[in-house]
Amino acid sequence: MRRKIVAGNWKMNKTLPESLALAEDLKKELEGQDLCGVEVVVAPVFTNVYAVAEALKGTGVAVAVQNVHQMKSGAYTGEVSAPIAVSAGATKAILGHSERRQYFGETDALLAEKTDAALAEGLEVIFCIGEVLEERKAGKHFQVVEEQVKNALFHLPAEAWKNIVLAYEPVWAIGTRERATPEQAEEVAAHIRD
Repeated sequence: MRRKIVAGNWKMNKTLPESLALAEDLKKELEGQDLCGVEVVVAPVFTNVYAVAEALKGTGVAVAVQNVHQMKSGAYTGEVSAPIAVSAGATKAILGHSERRQYFGETDALLAEKTDAALAEGLEVIFCIGEVLEERKAGKHFQVVEEQVKNALFHLPAEAWKNIVLAYEPVWAIGTRERATPEQAEEVAAHIRD
């Protein structure tokens, strides 16, 4: 049976007071609700992860970091390692996001290292895959997502896959007037499962 997950990536938004207010609102909204097995995840900016994790303790809402570095520690100014993320209260890490690939040049090889680092510390990985509009129009969308999965994740042993969630993110539908249909998402998901 496939898991149902609703995850909110707050990106580079929300100050600490705003993050705490949103966490409190979420807590109130979910109180007494039967989520019917749906897992709720939030991913605040890293500086707010600890406070949000503390605010959401006992609610069942999971807290994710938006990225981790592939090394455990070192002279990597501005980066966050998986052990540091765990110590701040994160239980998940979002990796492979299209913005990280586009703006920071993250490759499948680097994402393989980051995935290994996250899994080694017990973080579940929400691994983003998806194609840009040119790739979709050229009919390369299956090839693109297949390569992303194979190149970054196929080195993992079978037991590691229980801690991987593949998140299909049609890049061409982010911040545009284009919309991915449920059928388009389902056909990509079916292709990846195959």
